[in-house]
This record gives sequence, structure tokens and C-alpha cells, in this order.
Amino acid sequence: MIRGRTGYAPGMADPPRSGDPDWDRREMLARRHLQDGLARGGLVPDAVWVDYLTLGGGLSAEDLAAAVTGDLPLRRRDHDLLAHAVNERLAADVERVPYSDQIG
Repeated sequence: MIRGRTGYAPGMADPPRSGDPDWDRREMLARRHLQDGLARGGLVPDAVWVDYLTLGGGLSAEDLAAAVTGDLPLRRRDHDLLAHAVNERLAADVERVPYSDQIG
């Protein structure tokens, strides 16, 4: 079993939480927004990984994909960087991925 940088491997019991109860409550909705945005743009996480890194992200391509699918926790900062990377690739008339402070 290969572990990501977080030490969590898919299939283990619940991944560690962020320590931020507000974000923990919104993480699933944020992930859904990212998945929807990627789908609207016909994108996969690998397609925006370099953009995410350029913006200051630090997850490997594998860990980023796992965070988007829910196999690893999605940190607030990573969500915002990935949302920005996805939004930059979406057509002007396509609904944007909201940033963490815009999620309910």
C-alpha cells in the first residue's frame, strides 16, 4: 500500500481531520464544487496540477487527485489554490468554483 505525504493510505479508517471544525463541516461540499468545476471544464486534477503548484500548492499529483476524490482530506488552502487553478481554465460563461470563504 502506497501512502501519500500525509501518511494516510486509501482504504484506511477515516482520514485525519483538519483541526478546523468550520472547514471540516464544509469540506465535503467544497470537494463537490471542485469535482463539478473540473467536470464543467472537461478537466481532471492532473490537468491543473502544475497550475496548482505554480500558485503555491504542495501536494503531489497523486495526493491532489486523492484529495479531490475524498481519499485524502482536502485542506482549505489546497481547495482555494485548486479552485483558482480550475477557474482560470474554465470558459468565461461557465459557473466558477467557489473559494472556501464562499461555501455555505
